[in-house]
Amino acid sequence: MEVIKLQNIKKSFNDNVVLEDISFTVEKSEVVVIMGPSGSGKSTLLRCITFLEEPDRGIIRLGDKEVEAGLPLNKHRKKVIRELRQNTGFVFQQFNLFPHRTALENVMEGPMIIKKMGREEAREKAVALLTKVGLADRMDHYPAQLSGGQQQRVAIARALSMEPMVMLYDEPTSALDPELVREVLLVMKELAKEGMTMVVVTHEMSFARDVADRVVFMDDGVIIEEGTAADIFKNPKEERTKKFLRDVSEEEIAL
Repeated sequence: MEVIKLQNIKKSFNDNVVLEDISFTVEKSEVVVIMGPSGSGKSTLLRCITFLEEPDRGIIRLGDKEVEAGLPLNKHRKKVIRELRQNTGFVFQQFNLFPHRTALENVMEGPMIIKKMGREEAREKAVALLTKVGLADRMDHYPAQLSGGQQQRVAIARALSMEPMVMLYDEPTSALDPELVREVLLVMKELAKEGMTMVVVTHEMSFARDVADRVVFMDDGVIIEEGTAADIFKNPKEERTKKFLRDVSEEEIAL
């Protein structure tokens, strides 16, 4: 069953074409990793899925919600975009937590405000999610009292609190010190095992190899190649993909 379907997505900023004719699908419980060099359009693509950036043209479908880009923003269209966003959990590079609220309060916020959930039910859900991401002993801590890895795990719990159909991750470990990366990736791996549909933009090649059902390689705003993780890492067909993987391997060895 298709959870996400993108058709002919194009996005430009002034004269700079960032995405050109992007089409792909994501199946239920599938983990898709999008990789490519900086500036290839990966993050913009994620933002277009939720209309944080509106494409110039193309169609985005999430579950049974479909939005065509480039049309006037009327009342119905606003409603569909809002519903599309509510079915999507988005985890950014920066954690974007409310600084004056505890980890628990950060996770309770969405269900209470958007879903009108009662305080006790929201608290119970938040406790369960923070326990799930390994932060049972940090619930009453404020973001400034948490490490970067802990803050990102709170951000994941916050996204999960809305019971999304799909989780989108935009370089979730890029702002972390190397020793904190593993704890975030472990949480993401566990979610993948549980069948959460995920689209992940990352430079963590080990995660892509171990967890991705499918890898999409992008460069200059287009999809160069896609396939299973084994296909892309062991037998890439396109020269641009081969060069990227060589460069990344050399960087890992240098580290």
